[in-house]
Amino acid sequence: MIKVLLYQKSNKVVGFEIKNHGKDIVCSAVSILSLNTVNSIEAFTQSKFNLDYDVNGGFLKFIIDSDFFNCEKTSLLLNSLELGLKGIEAEYPKEVLIKYKEV
Repeated sequence: MIKVLLYQKSNKVVGFEIKNHGKDIVCSAVSILSLNTVNSIEAFTQSKFNLDYDVNGGFLKFIIDSDFFNCEKTSLLLNSLELGLKGIEAEYPKEVLIKYKEV
């Protein structure tokens, strides 16, 4: 099961952590969404962030530096990630579990 932890500050998503593997199609979808979010934030915003990952897969942790929590573009991209992950969780509830943590 893929476990997703969405980090929030005042009900705004400011980062995420994704662990484990699932069915190939689910794992691929989660991977594409999460990696595209990181790449988009890096390419289209000025936000600084911390990134940790396992090069062999199965772990990705991303969190925006607190100075950029209110960046509109970054928030939009993280909200888009959340929407996509919730859609996958709804379709594959035995494969994806999303939880939230206030930071």
